[in-house]
Amino acid sequence: MSSHRLATTDWIEFEHELHQVAGLDGLMVRLRSETGRMQTIMLAVLLADDSFRAAVEPPPRTLDGDGSGLDPAGVLDGLDEGAKKAALELEGHLLEAATGYRSGDPLTAEPGEPRAPYDPTLPQRARIRAKAEELGVSERWLWKLWARRAEQGLWGLVDKRKARIRNPLRNLDPRVNQAIRDQAAAERADSTATIGSRFFRRTQNRLNAEHGAGTVPLPGRDTFRRAVAHLLDTSPAAPAYQRASAANQPDRPFGNVLATRPGEVVMLDTTPLDVLAFDPGSGGTISVELTVALDVATRSLLAWRLTPLGTKAIDIGLLLADTMTPELMRPGWDDALRYQMLRIPAERLISVDERLAEAAARPVIYPETLLYDHGKPYKSDVVARACARWKIDLQDARKLQPTDKPHVERLFGTIRQQYSEHVAGYKGFNVAHRGRTVEDQARWSIDELAEFFAEYVIAVYQRKHHRGLTLQGFPDLHVSPNEAYAMALGSAGYVDCPREANMYFELLPIAGRVIHPYGVELNYLTYNADILYQYRKAKSPYPDKLWPIRYDPRNLLHAYFLDPADGRWHVLRWTHALAEHQPFTDITLREAKRLIALRERAPEDQAEVARALTELQNRTDAPETWTRTERKRHTRDQHRAAAQSRDIARGDAPADDHPPLAVVPAPFEPAEESGGWGEVDLSSIEAAQVFDPEAP
Repeated sequence: MSSHRLATTDWIEFEHELHQVAGLDGLMVRLRSETGRMQTIMLAVLLADDSFRAAVEPPPRTLDGDGSGLDPAGVLDGLDEGAKKAALELEGHLLEAATGYRSGDPLTAEPGEPRAPYDPTLPQRARIRAKAEELGVSERWLWKLWARRAEQGLWGLVDKRKARIRNPLRNLDPRVNQAIRDQAAAERADSTATIGSRFFRRTQNRLNAEHGAGTVPLPGRDTFRRAVAHLLDTSPAAPAYQRASAANQPDRPFGNVLATRPGEVVMLDTTPLDVLAFDPGSGGTISVELTVALDVATRSLLAWRLTPLGTKAIDIGLLLADTMTPELMRPGWDDALRYQMLRIPAERLISVDERLAEAAARPVIYPETLLYDHGKPYKSDVVARACARWKIDLQDARKLQPTDKPHVERLFGTIRQQYSEHVAGYKGFNVAHRGRTVEDQARWSIDELAEFFAEYVIAVYQRKHHRGLTLQGFPDLHVSPNEAYAMALGSAGYVDCPREANMYFELLPIAGRVIHPYGVELNYLTYNADILYQYRKAKSPYPDKLWPIRYDPRNLLHAYFLDPADGRWHVLRWTHALAEHQPFTDITLREAKRLIALRERAPEDQAEVARALTELQNRTDAPETWTRTERKRHTRDQHRAAAQSRDIARGDAPADDHPPLAVVPAPFEPAEESGGWGEVDLSSIEAAQVFDPEAP
């Protein structure tokens, strides 16, 4: 058990912010945050908090004094050439008076040295007297300069009037300097404002609150602006995203992530893609998220998924399956992009895993440890169950600390420069970098962007030399991720990855349910299939006495049931599903239930849910009535249903014994009266004349 010693003025980290111990009173401790906020907390609660760190360094300080503690050699190095040349010239005169040579060494004598008045055979006092007459100064002054040089070196001969340290904070009250720092820290999450207006006023209010009204006045606004520029590395007038990014930067890295073999550490992260996708159904645009898996040892991009905004846990779970599944070659790709081009004994590996025969040049790696952040999809049961299934260790980074995963954060910058900037619909990484016509330029759908991204990874990223990858013993020889993987296989060997046909179903979320005579209930929806008739009166063999039902949040039209008799998966269909019902996500289902609640109906009413879902999908399916939210919902459901179909097709198809969905008949329309349009005889219609420019 570790012990901590706290004393007044010590700096600690608590709730991801620096605090200074302002006082201790028995079981209580008083803290002053970096922003100047005071709080009193029980010592036991402080020590038990996960974010507590003791004995941290204080915040960076800015020199407020006269510069007397500065390194003289550093100051000398920063002087202008004139001052340096004068000091060196004076040093040459002193050395000539002391030794007879301006360099101080007879082996490097200049032509004509030693001069007669400075012959080394003469007494030193005579040489000093001659040098004093030459320079027009007193002998005492030369002896004093010689003592300075012996004590301080060349710095003692510098004209201090030209080496004066100019400190703009010298005449400012230290309380003003501290108030500027505290107020800047307090406003780091606020909107941007001018220094001479709001920031000036709030700093004065802080001084009045801490020391009394009028006790510590601020200097003039121009002096105040210079002090702010000198004290703060990020100006309060800087863009809000820049100040937030600077404030989020920790004072040090959490630790160096090292990996020596493929799969030892794999980083997962999700970021908004800097490209808007085109929605061909509505003609609008939709935001896209990119989720990647990066191998630290080889910097290989193992897997990626492009999804509409709002990545789900099932996407992360399937991303793990993608890392252990070869990337198939696409039609039209060059043969140089095949897996055999990795410069490894591909024939021997193909005999181990036949899937590599038609694979692209991307490593297939079995992850050992996953490093991820605190995002909700990453903390789900789906990811934990998948890692437990494949014996993968989990390691989470600190919340809102991107420096704990520097490799994947840098990868996102590389993707922006090499891929996103060159795609139609590039919108920049924040609003300040967005163009005016981004929506008009977007022309690629999410699926097309995914295909382009796959080609970029295989053809460019995996084959481009990486500055962070070097050949052992040759630090100047950089290699590509594919080359690093080929070299790593020679020392670490190849690990065969799982090839389970039902991997998709094992990653789906589980809901324990009772099999009723009418089926199983899930999210107030009833699912049924012929296979359930065999287990209606059978007791569940599982420990919780419930039957596990799998479902995919991306398509709630179906659920899935594993038959324990033959180990085959079966499709369960929503009992109220009609042919007009499109696949829908859990988000669309929540919206349908909200519409039911507005009508003061019960969400358990299956017919009401089906009717509300039909109305919602009809409204989103009619472009003339689309709102921005409905357009996004329609595109999201459409894309997620297509992704779910592709994922389920990767393994063995489940048993689906359901008849085709019923079609609701159209309302009866009376026949046309005689004399109306009625049936038209197309043979009686004469063709319209065609204009011929050459006819007379």
